Amino acid sequence: MITEMTIIEMEQMANFYMINLFDMIDENVNIKIPETSIHGLRHDEVSLEDYKSISEFGRIIMNYQKIKNLTSKS
Repeated sequence: MITEMTIIEMEQMANFYMINLFDMIDENVNIKIPETSIHGLRHDEVSLEDYKSISEFGRIIMNYQKIKNLTSKS
């Protein structure tokens, strides 16, 4: 059974894969889930707690990269 994802779930998944949320959505507004992430894990290969921890860490990494890009452009 396929269910709709909330925006929070989509953000968590994007953070897990360490990609931008908009990179998960194609031109037809379909959700594209990557095969693997940069850490080599798939979302169905980890426990829910691990998934949440990795997603939170991914968010921190991506925010750091955004800040670094902003400061390097100044």
